[in-house]
Amino acid sequence: MPRRERRARKKKSGRAAVASRARGKTSPKDRIERDTFGPIKVPRVGGLSAAQRSTLNARGIFGIPYANFPTNQNVRQSLRAYPQYTNSGLDGAPLGKTWYDALQVNVTQRFSRGLSFNFNYTFSKNLDLMSSSDPFNRQLGKTVSGNDQPHVIRLTAQYQVPLFRNSGSSFLSNPIVSAILSDWGVGVYLNYESATRLNRPSSNGSVPLSQFLGYGPGSAQLKVDADGNYMNPWSVNWVDNDGKQRTDPIDINCGCYDPTKTIAFNPDAWENIPNGQFGAQLDQLRFFRGIRRPTENANLSRNFRVKEGINFNVRIEFNNIFNRMFLPNPSTGGNFANPPTQFTTGQNAGLFSGGFGSIVPTSGTSGMRTGQIIGRITF
Repeated sequence: MPRRERRARKKKSGRAAVASRARGKTSPKDRIERDTFGPIKVPRVGGLSAAQRSTLNARGIFGIPYANFPTNQNVRQSLRAYPQYTNSGLDGAPLGKTWYDALQVNVTQRFSRGLSFNFNYTFSKNLDLMSSSDPFNRQLGKTVSGNDQPHVIRLTAQYQVPLFRNSGSSFLSNPIVSAILSDWGVGVYLNYESATRLNRPSSNGSVPLSQFLGYGPGSAQLKVDADGNYMNPWSVNWVDNDGKQRTDPIDINCGCYDPTKTIAFNPDAWENIPNGQFGAQLDQLRFFRGIRRPTENANLSRNFRVKEGINFNVRIEFNNIFNRMFLPNPSTGGNFANPPTQFTTGQNAGLFSGGFGSIVPTSGTSGMRTGQIIGRITF
């Protein structure tokens, strides 16, 4: 190429760069790199082409929202109502709703012949609307509440052994026998309820809708069969305490498996939301529940009548009388494809430390029996 022609082309390129800066554009050298999601590119404000700017101008959008707006932010951020915030900038709007419907049965036995008790059963459903994957269609967020417990049974009972001194029986009326057998008391408090609901795992699509809208698309989807029935989310590849390989869905409340070696969920039962779409299942699964934690307490007491007007009562109380061990719920955090991980060193080496469906014993194992002795003098 002749030297004169090269000089002219270089001079023309320089004028184009100056004109580009004058119009508020950046040269390719200064243009900030775009975020890439598969074949789709999300441009930064400072990297818009002339055609892209023209499209925005045609829709009444000119320049940046305020003088110091960072040009390395994407266009979607500049179009927010409050572009200075990465989220909406507004929290705590009083838009939440809850629904609670229940059938309650209550049976009470007032103190009679030394016995008193209260039994109640609640059959209920609890829904709430606290958030939504689509803020423009909030009703999609109505789902089963995390506080939902379909079944709750409670029983409290107390029995006081009467005085046998004047019972009419020659044996029981004996002063020594009466002193030994009378004034004992026993009480129980039992609570059995449905386990807490578990959340769906997250969806990890390669190009989720949230990259463009700033909200959505929802959580991972539980696969369905040809009849529209949900696939069972529980593991179908586990070993019971007898060493037998099982292919039936595991019951995590059966106590028939080793929680330190068993993955409770079936990752193959889940799938990610297709790219660029909202999830077809935006509600939580009511049948997808964790480990039950019953409450079983008991007490034993003895009342000593020192003399008229003075009594000494001693009582021993036990919490978790059957010494049940309560494990933490299997992990649903992250995506269903997250493999289980284990501690490699220390006293917990070999135990699960995370991963979908793993039971991490260090994150909340509890349930030892406890007791206390109480003495009381009344006068």
